[in-house]
Amino acid sequence: MITPLPQISPRQEHIVTLVRTNGYMSNEDLAQHFNVAVQTIRRDVGFLADKGFLCRHHGGATPVSTVENIAYNERQILNFNAKEAIGRYAAALIPDRSSLFINIGTTTESFARALSTHRDLRVITNNLHVASLISGRTDFKTIIAGGQVRPQDGAIVGAGAIDSLAAFRAEFGVIGISGIEEDGTLLDFDLDEIQCARAIIRHSRRVLLLADHTKFSRHPMGRVGDLSDIDDLITDRPVSAEFQEHLTNAGVTLHIATG
Repeated sequence: MITPLPQISPRQEHIVTLVRTNGYMSNEDLAQHFNVAVQTIRRDVGFLADKGFLCRHHGGATPVSTVENIAYNERQILNFNAKEAIGRYAAALIPDRSSLFINIGTTTESFARALSTHRDLRVITNNLHVASLISGRTDFKTIIAGGQVRPQDGAIVGAGAIDSLAAFRAEFGVIGISGIEEDGTLLDFDLDEIQCARAIIRHSRRVLLLADHTKFSRHPMGRVGDLSDIDDLITDRPVSAEFQEHLTNAGVTLHIATG
């Protein structure tokens, strides 16, 4: 028996039940089921995704998973504008002639795109997409971590990647993540990604965490660390008063990226 969900309409509660039961429901199928316009379903799905009841995808929705990340091509378009805003904001915090790590993730790829006006950067990354985005810059020095390439998202992982990242010390570590608990615990799905992120955190003088608001409603099983491991959080919406207190106690600066 599914426990009734709070603060949502009966139709929205039924949408969550259908998605949990079927694993995936398209917006068109949901619209036909409820005999409403597709635009109405899109609004419902967007609201439910923001509240953390389900995961919004291009054309439909799936249940929230604690054991498996959303497919890379879906993550590329999920909350794209917010990720681009976060990337631009974070890039503005990086001075020219800096050294930095950039890890796996679509938000860190938005950050890499926003580095186009920077000069003379030294970048270490275990993300092939990041390396591709900046490799044409003749004044950048780009180092790619050695290791196993994960074909579905261009991540470089494994023991070789961890050792490669640990061989450097950088001024900045720019990392993405898959989930954040209300108590400030930082979470991710994949053990290899977690180990690489931890290596970057250990070997960075200042750590910038890039996370859009949907990460606060996702709860993967793997623990990366907590707020005391980072220096700056760049997100796209204000956080709760309780979470702000955790940020203050951990000495983390909150940045809200808009536009």
